[in-house]
This record gives sequence, structure tokens and C-alpha cells, in this order.
Amino acid sequence: MSRHLATGGGRPPAFSYREVRHGLLRRSAGCVLCCDEIPLTRLAERFGTPLYVYSASTIRERMRAFQRAFRKAPHTVCYSVKANSNLTILRLLAGMGCGFDVVSGGELERVLRVDRRAARRVVFSGVGKTKEEMQAALKAGILLFNVESESELWVLAECAARLHKTARIALRVNPDVPANTHPYISTGLQKHKFGVPIGEARTLYAKASGTRHLKVAGVSVHIGSQITEMEPFAATMERVAALVRELRQDGHEIEYIDAGGGLGIAYEGGGTDVSSVRAGTPASPLLTSPITPPNMRRPCSVRCAG
Repeated sequence: MSRHLATGGGRPPAFSYREVRHGLLRRSAGCVLCCDEIPLTRLAERFGTPLYVYSASTIRERMRAFQRAFRKAPHTVCYSVKANSNLTILRLLAGMGCGFDVVSGGELERVLRVDRRAARRVVFSGVGKTKEEMQAALKAGILLFNVESESELWVLAECAARLHKTARIALRVNPDVPANTHPYISTGLQKHKFGVPIGEARTLYAKASGTRHLKVAGVSVHIGSQITEMEPFAATMERVAALVRELRQDGHEIEYIDAGGGLGIAYEGGGTDVSSVRAGTPASPLLTSPITPPNMRRPCSVRCAG
């Protein structure tokens, strides 16, 4: 196998066409699509089709890109398990110290199957948590529950009391910020009815802090998916930072900010995507500046989840 025929500026080999040569005279057999330099035809012959193939080098490189982007702030990159719950991919990410964002008991079980210690880096999000799923997460000792509503808060408190556990919580607040993405995948405006309106959050945090089996630990926010501009994230973090300052003044120990939202793919160019994060675009300061000194006396640890 020789000449690499298709590269993307600075990317790992991933999926590319390569010229394949056979025989003693190394005659060209044409170009073959490869994944991490392995011909896909060879994999198909070995494993049959249909066949799903993932590039470990690309996954590692994307993870490292986000780690580098946030290196100046305490942080954990949390992989959204709903994107792809393949056990090998989860095991690869767990080995790199990645956290995990789950939205169901099944996703939690898959994370625990690859590494039970990873529970300490699991954030449980989503609007459809059942009592059984909450109890499983409490038993596993996950890092944080992102609570979507007051009714969910009291169900979680009931589950924690029954198990004699303490649930660490972050309320998902709705910052009322436009994400400039497709309306069907935008979740940060008040009209979308996701999360707790940011203006009502302090009241609910006060109620939660008076509950024995709940521990207020953070603030969660998610403004949508396929976002190719950093300004919506920056505006969101400004509002979240203001809320954190108020909550700390109220006596809450806010340790974490779960900064959710999907950094999209700039299909038509000109936007911000994972490639520009890899290239060193100033994405991290826009997100972390409002919640780190001097703008905030005591920084929060950022949980980045898509």
C-alpha cells in the first residue's frame, strides 16, 4: 500500500482513498477506500456486510481537540452517549478520561459495562427519567443529575430518600437565547419550554437546598444542536454566570456548569465547527471567561456536552 491520495488539512488518516499495490512487482490495483489505512474491502471480506466502521484515530483527535480548547479552565468533556453507544467507542473514550452524558438507564448501563469507575463522570440529562432509572443512577454514584422541572426534582428527592442517598443536582435553566440554528433543534428560547425559566431558577434552587436528600451542585444549560456560531454560547454563559453569582450569594455551593449544545458542522463554510476548534479558534474563552477570574471570584468546573 502506498501513496495517500486524499488528505484533509491536518486531519488523521480516517477515511481516505489510497492506492493499493499487489504482487512482487507492486502493480497498482487501483484506489480503495480505507479507514485508518486499512482497506474497507478487506474488512468487508473478513466481517461481511452491512458493516459499520469507525475511526479510532479521529475519535481520539476530536477528544484531544476539545481538551486543548478548554485546557485553561477546569473542565470535563462529556460524550453524549445517544450519539453512538457502541461499547468499543465508549471504552476508548473512558480510557481517555472522558465523561458521559446519558439520557436513559440503558445508556448508563452501557457506560458502567465498559468501566464502572466512569460513573463518577456521568451526567444524567433528559426529560424522560423514570424512577427506576433514577434509582439505578443513584446506586451507581453518578456525578450529577440535570433536572428539567420541579416535578422531576421531587421524584428524584423521593428516590434518593428511599435509598438513603444524596442526589447531586443541577437545574437545567432556559436562558432565552436564540441559537441561530434550525427551529426544530433549537432549545434555548423561552417558547421552547425546555428546562426551568432562568428568572424562576433561584426560587426552585431555594426549595431544593432545603431538601435533605438533594445537594445543589451546579447549573445546566442546553441551547440546541448544529450551532455554527460561538456568539449564542457566549450570550448563554453570560446569563448563566450572572445566575451563578446570585446563587452563591444565596449560599449555594455551585461547583459545576454543564454547558450543553451541539457544535455543528459548517457545511457551507464560514461557520465554527469541530475543525476550527482543532485549529485553535478562541472558542474556550467565550465560554469560560464569564465564569473564571476576574469575572467570577471562584471559578466553576465546566462540563461540556453536546
